[in-house]
Amino acid sequence: MDWSKAKTILIVAFILTNILLGVVLFSDDYKTETTTTQGFVEDVTRILEKKDIIIDTEVSTEIPSLNTLTIEYEMIDIQAINDNFFNGEGKTEAEGHDVVKVWNNNEYITINNRKVLLYENNNEVEKYKDLDIEKAKDIAIEFLTERKYDVSDMKVSYKKNDNDNYYIEFSKVYKERYLEKATTTIEIDKRGVKRFMRIWLNFIEEGETPRYISTAPKAILSLLSIEESYGRTIKDISLCYYFDPSEQEDIKDTKNARKGQTVPAWRVLFEDGFKIIIDNY
Repeated sequence: MDWSKAKTILIVAFILTNILLGVVLFSDDYKTETTTTQGFVEDVTRILEKKDIIIDTEVSTEIPSLNTLTIEYEMIDIQAINDNFFNGEGKTEAEGHDVVKVWNNNEYITINNRKVLLYENNNEVEKYKDLDIEKAKDIAIEFLTERKYDVSDMKVSYKKNDNDNYYIEFSKVYKERYLEKATTTIEIDKRGVKRFMRIWLNFIEEGETPRYISTAPKAILSLLSIEESYGRTIKDISLCYYFDPSEQEDIKDTKNARKGQTVPAWRVLFEDGFKIIIDNY
């Protein structure tokens, strides 16, 4: 027997068998994935309506996956904050181990755990007479730029006007997808920026292997168990990168977590700005 020829035949047969098996498995998965059909989406819509959850946006029917990102929290430099907000003239005081306050005249900054910044402006002088949502957004971006924040990795994810008080939320983006939970929120009235809060994530590297998640129609069914979603209207459902220190296996102290890895998740934004992140698998 010609063993060399026989071995070649066996190798070719093995390759063909694996290709055929892959095709069959893919075909079976495709046929059994019923959660992306239009009928399933319509069923989900009707079921959610029973809890007065209205879907006013397109529901994706893609088979969703994203590569894992390694990210880290933006750590706040106290001196840089004093320089950028108060030209170095602010007073600084530590309160306990995790909280630092910086203030100058009627402007106050509270920094928590070097990750969360809250700025409050208690001045009463009105700077702007005619405000609208677009002008408020421009004021917000100017405020950030003047204080040396990079605005190239953020976009407006929500905005509203409430009795001439404007609320602008910026979210971190990577490759046109939101990175949750990294937010910069700014409240504006005739005085200008009256409140500013920021917790931010910085990108380190992207993994090579995609990670899959439940389809959007299947994922949003979990809203049935979240009472906060009842009586609300969904305006956007988008696939996002999501980082939650409490869900990281290698992070024991979530309060002092500095970096970790994201997972894919569905970002559900409601008409009133309320947001729910769903990372069901």
